[in-house]
Amino acid sequence: MDNAEKEILLIKLNKINSILEERISIVVIEIENQKQLIENDKYQLRSLTEQIVRNEEETIELGKEKDSILEKLASMESQMKDFQMEIISNKNEIEHLIQQIEAQKPNETLNILNHIFNPIGALIGDLIMSLTNNIRELQVRIGYLVNEMNQKSQSLNEINYKREEIERILTKIENIKKNLTFQRYDLELKLKELGIQKTKNENFKLHLELLKSKCQLLIDDTNQGKELLDMGINLVLEIEENVKSLFSSNGLSLSLSL
Repeated sequence: MDNAEKEILLIKLNKINSILEERISIVVIEIENQKQLIENDKYQLRSLTEQIVRNEEETIELGKEKDSILEKLASMESQMKDFQMEIISNKNEIEHLIQQIEAQKPNETLNILNHIFNPIGALIGDLIMSLTNNIRELQVRIGYLVNEMNQKSQSLNEINYKREEIERILTKIENIKKNLTFQRYDLELKLKELGIQKTKNENFKLHLELLKSKCQLLIDDTNQGKELLDMGINLVLEIEENVKSLFSSNGLSLSLSL
């Protein structure tokens, strides 16, 4: 190889060195940007996770409140059912007592005479009065039960409204949690991809720096007056091929024409 060819080779070597230096600067900026993006996404991921945890805690508390309300509803519905059964029983008892009274009730004149002349008849009249009193007591009891049922029915409506409100909130929280979970999943994928790209760029930078070191050694040697021997010439050609291969493997085009 004559001096002119060696000179061209040295020019190419300097161009390769310049290209490597420029690419290293670009990759360093990309790595720093990726680091910042990763930190931002990590912060956002922590925030999303905290929101999911808070929503889960709120869901648990509301679930407990809902369970308590359902227990109250079940208890009140059971009481109302008992009241209804008692009302039916009392009404049946009243019907039975009325039938007893109708079967034994004398006319008013006989009732007065029975008290004077017929002690047994008087006893029947007293029995009718006792049965009538029993009916009144049962009617009072029925009135009380009906009033209690009305009050409990109002309470049931209020508790049911509260239950429905809790269920609406739970549904809303569940939808928010699903949305946050999807966001977290997407963010985790993004973080994973950023991590892969950052590692790839770091490896790329390492290889660029290694090739640049080799270039710089040859340049320094020639600047110090050392002749570019066959070994050095072969090294320049090797560096050129390695740079082309490295750029190509990273999806970059490279022109080393002078």
